[in-house]
Amino acid sequence: MIRRFLALVSFIMVSTHAAWAGEEGGLRRQSFVYPPMALDEIGPVLKPEVHRGPVVDRRRAYLLDIAEEEFSDKQSGPIRNVWDRIRNGFSLPPLSGPLVAERELWYGQRKDLVANISQKARRYLFHIVEAVEKRGLPMELALLPFVESGFEPGALSTAQAAGLWQFIPGTAQRYNLKLTDQYDARRDILASTEAALDYLDFLHGIFKDWQLALAAYNWGEEAVLRAVQRNQAKGLAADYENLNLPEETRYYVPKLMAIRNIVMSPELHGVELADIPNTPYFAEIDVRVPLDIQSVARLAGLPASEVLALNPSHKSLYISGKGKPAVLLPADRIEAFAQKIADYPLKGKKMGRSSERKPIQKSVVGFKLTEERPL
Repeated sequence: MIRRFLALVSFIMVSTHAAWAGEEGGLRRQSFVYPPMALDEIGPVLKPEVHRGPVVDRRRAYLLDIAEEEFSDKQSGPIRNVWDRIRNGFSLPPLSGPLVAERELWYGQRKDLVANISQKARRYLFHIVEAVEKRGLPMELALLPFVESGFEPGALSTAQAAGLWQFIPGTAQRYNLKLTDQYDARRDILASTEAALDYLDFLHGIFKDWQLALAAYNWGEEAVLRAVQRNQAKGLAADYENLNLPEETRYYVPKLMAIRNIVMSPELHGVELADIPNTPYFAEIDVRVPLDIQSVARLAGLPASEVLALNPSHKSLYISGKGKPAVLLPADRIEAFAQKIADYPLKGKKMGRSSERKPIQKSVVGFKLTEERPL
């Protein structure tokens, strides 16, 4: 009898484990396929397709007798603003070595620079945090535009990388960021953020290491794969700290980790971050009427520079109209703007041609508006 009872218990445990495993396998399962060139570099060690399982372990949540939401979304502190939300989401392993301390000191000696960048970030950071959190990615990634562009959507590097996330044309094409004479999606706040997180998620699928994934974001996955392969061939450690990297890439992750440490304890570094509420800064509105920056600003009751900071991707005169992306405006101006657009006089209104006005001029690190009045 005892033997039968033990066999029955064992059967129930095995069956339950299989059921849990089956349920777990169906949760948020993602696949990444290595590019052919990457497979040539790493050889037959890795399979062409990599599956990433769910973040939440339902079995552990069940055994601990707590809700899955409490297990997966447990916060380490109260959320008073976006910075608190970011701090609660930090999850990258610490990076040892002197480079992080050196970058912390560098930023600590430039407190005004850090404060100014955080002030620019107030427009975009809530949306970026939302996107990172939705994907379950490390919240350090939300600070990457601090390193890449200083949260300046008009930033353009000597290598022709553009936007908050500094996409070069080739990578932009891979991630469906359109580049035309009229529109540069690399500067589109919404499109570029989704593309950047797609790319970072893909890189992590290749390297299974966030430090290497970040190095590949800066240097390219093929270059990092070659560096990893060289170290492995020599029997050396192939992690970020032991790879032979160019100077910019060697400092890249330390910069991000230094910013992470400053955000974690700004008072310790004597830095004052801009107050960023945990609420959306901007909202979208679909505008079918052809309007230029100045007209949108006038109808929204905003400075033209504010409208352009939220809609920097347009290279033509008009930022709205048929076939154009939705216009981004501060959330508290959407309702009033919508009412004015509803009454906007289309019939009989003389719309100037592009050739009759001066185009919007753009500088290397931002934008500069020319004075122009609607005809």
